[in-house]
Amino acid sequence: MIETVFSTHDLPKEDRFEYWQYCVASTHAPLTLSSEHRRDFQAYQRTLEINGIRAWPSVFQPVTFKRSQRLVRQSDPECYHLSFVFLGSLEGVSGNKKVDVGVGEINILDTSTPFEVGAARECPEQRGIGLEIPKSSLSIPAKYTDVLVGEKLSANVGYGALVKQFLRTLVSDSADFSRSDGDHLSVVMCDLVSGLFAKSVEVEGRLPVETRKRTLLLEIKRFIGFRICDPGLTLQEVADAHHISVSYLHRIFGAEEMTVSSWILRKRLENAYGDLVDPGLSAVPVFQIAEKWGFKSAAVFSRSFRDFYGVSPKEVRS
Repeated sequence: MIETVFSTHDLPKEDRFEYWQYCVASTHAPLTLSSEHRRDFQAYQRTLEINGIRAWPSVFQPVTFKRSQRLVRQSDPECYHLSFVFLGSLEGVSGNKKVDVGVGEINILDTSTPFEVGAARECPEQRGIGLEIPKSSLSIPAKYTDVLVGEKLSANVGYGALVKQFLRTLVSDSADFSRSDGDHLSVVMCDLVSGLFAKSVEVEGRLPVETRKRTLLLEIKRFIGFRICDPGLTLQEVADAHHISVSYLHRIFGAEEMTVSSWILRKRLENAYGDLVDPGLSAVPVFQIAEKWGFKSAAVFSRSFRDFYGVSPKEVRS
């Protein structure tokens, strides 16, 4: 994983806007920028690159991005760009489509299609994560997905929420990943975006079987994460929520080299461990932490915790 950071605070005022334009063009594709704030432009961008895929969380003042047909002819990396909007908005045109994207939504652009999109027109700044992914990396042909260019998708449900969650984890915990994790991380990202596109154009059946299995596993984990505090959560409920049998649920988890129940237990223990070492929760009794994370009794929690960590909950807290 290659990481770079850019902040306009590191440059003289007269150089900030031009260098920001250079950074965005290098991350995405050649384009031109305009802004009423160019005399003292404020922007911050981190770029994480994994096997040709770039994720870039950024914060910047209102600006308009333009990629003309001339620039497309000059250079085209043939990538899709996904913008996840956390604050602000995106308005303009992509090809012959109107762009109107707000918080909690995803805008899809194509480096092969001219566009002119303004960010944060009604807001002092734009916050979000951009994702550049080569078309050739996806498991679904462009002939099915090109119709999504210029469209907006939800980042709050289904695959959109999965992609957003994965991106946020990636950019916030990048220090926890080693160079050897790159192949796995890029495969997961390509699977999730392929699933997002295939679901949006109703051609999920054209995804490779392995892609469908991996994205289903991520969906199941996300579902369990929402229900992890429920001591009554059963494997049948998990299977029913995803329209599969319990036996198939076990097969899906085969790649994890642990059972579904073991995975749920590990997540509960990890969450409890985090609370036990949190100084702000030092006054909360251990049994309440156990209840919070879905353990039916303090005795079961203590025994499971010692088996997993080799020490008792009280020893960890002290």
